[in-house]
Amino acid sequence: MMATPEDKRQPRQARELARRFGLLTQAQAAAGWAVIIILGALLGVIYLNQISKVATIGRRVQREQAQLDEIKRQNADLELLIAEAQALDRLEDEARRLGFVPSTPDDTDYIAIPNYPSEPAPERDQEPGFVEQPETPESMWEAIVLTIRDLGIDLTRGEANE
Repeated sequence: MMATPEDKRQPRQARELARRFGLLTQAQAAAGWAVIIILGALLGVIYLNQISKVATIGRRVQREQAQLDEIKRQNADLELLIAEAQALDRLEDEARRLGFVPSTPDDTDYIAIPNYPSEPAPERDQEPGFVEQPETPESMWEAIVLTIRDLGIDLTRGEANE
């Protein structure tokens, strides 16, 4: 059977209709799907790369945390050894072992040095624990002025009272 001119027109008309209606040919559809698959694969590779980096960093953080925990444990052990070494009973026993004996007031000798410069202790005008009361304002205006003055003094001293 031979193709008639009408048969040849049919595919051409179909292509013309497909072009008019915006339908894709098989080659165009295959190319579109190939681009989508390639982009999906590229995104997958980027995702896996990022996940790998995150996992590597997470593992490094775990190792560093384990080292930190070990160092903290060692510090606690050393603090315990220091506390044991500084215990008064242990220090007293060690002093006795080295030949030291407890002193008594009779064992204490005071040495007076002639012409040694000394400064007398400053005299106290107030009793211990006595705090001078702030001035009492006569009016509201004076109270505001005193408050602002004290605020300025505190700020220049670096005291914010926070």
